[in-house]
Amino acid sequence: MSCPLETLKIDTVNRVKDVSKTAGGKGLNVTRVLYESGDKVTATGFLGGKIGEFIESELEQSPVSPAFYKISGNTRNCIAILHEGNQTEIYEQKPTISHEEAEGVLDHYSNLIKQSEVVTISGSLPSGLPNDYYEKLIQLASDEGVAVVLDCSGAPLETVLKSSAKP
Repeated sequence: MSCPLETLKIDTVNRVKDVSKTAGGKGLNVTRVLYESGDKVTATGFLGGKIGEFIESELEQSPVSPAFYKISGNTRNCIAILHEGNQTEIYEQKPTISHEEAEGVLDHYSNLIKQSEVVTISGSLPSGLPNDYYEKLIQLASDEGVAVVLDCSGAPLETVLKSSAKP
């Protein structure tokens, strides 16, 4: 959600004239750029709740093929406040992924990569996932001969860099 303001006033009411809602996030932004470059793209990941339904609905009206794994939690809302040439972002808490959901995504992903040439893995891990989760995704892709591009930071990146599974 994007909220443009001429001036952001702290500790008072700020009224926004034009709010825009889009299906966004690092991974979805990558899929859009790849599509614009002429590639066929599929977006996957964890999706849940009303925000998840909105994202899926938006993608169904776009050239990006949605292939998300449904979770019981709610996909977080991210609010960008555009003010005075700056951008302030407010992120809701990430959903917590259960062990069963984490394993379900690995199975789902294993099937999707069989139809892929390149996989991009972007963003932060949802709560409940171990730091080696991206390493597992990279290894599954590598086992199928699929190239991986990774965009993450912190402990998940450090874990991947120390592992034999390299993007």
